Amino acid sequence: MNDDMEWHTVDDTAFTNTTPVSNRDVTINTTPICPNMTNKEFRKEAMRARDIGVELIKRRIEGLARWDEKEHERVSNFFGRADDATKKVLSDGLPRLLAAMQQLVPEKIVRWDSATNRMLSCVPPLDKGTNHAAVCKPDSEKRVIAIYSAYCESPFGFLRGTCKIKTIIHECTHFTDTFNSRDWAYADKESSLRVYALMKPEKAIENADSIVGYIANFDKVIS
Repeated sequence: MNDDMEWHTVDDTAFTNTTPVSNRDVTINTTPICPNMTNKEFRKEAMRARDIGVELIKRRIEGLARWDEKEHERVSNFFGRADDATKKVLSDGLPRLLAAMQQLVPEKIVRWDSATNRMLSCVPPLDKGTNHAAVCKPDSEKRVIAIYSAYCESPFGFLRGTCKIKTIIHECTHFTDTFNSRDWAYADKESSLRVYALMKPEKAIENADSIVGYIANFDKVIS
């Protein structure tokens, strides 16, 4: 891959022979990951979102280590309780999530219908215009994230709601070796996540959006 141009290596072997008309055909999908930017621009933005997500996770690891009143309150807001069991789930999961985020590379953040995504053991969901991204849990070790059209149109760093930074974190919480999170409830606003945490704390600690909210919900915009 050349970062200066939109070229990709499609075959790293070559053969010569004397057989007439002996061509080797290679099918190339030239559809960009996002229609509103080149793949080079997409890769750069996705890696920036990953890097910011990494820093946000590090802050929460530090917060848990302090375990002061402020961190108690944040944990309680998103999970309904700030007991030892909840702290342990977060203390065990956040370092694993951090490692998974750091392992992400541009080649593994792909269009939902790409050849890379189709090689996984899950059938990729169709693009409904509302789904942002998806992962295949049985293939968690491959660290592949499928991107949909709604992701392309979402803001980059609107931390009060849905944004690209939080989508990347969300998908990484689903990996079986991080939090193995579930999508029990979709919610991007802190107020909605608080209500859900109070009603169902036993599920909130497993809920992807609740974990992401704890990590990255702030009243700020990163441009």
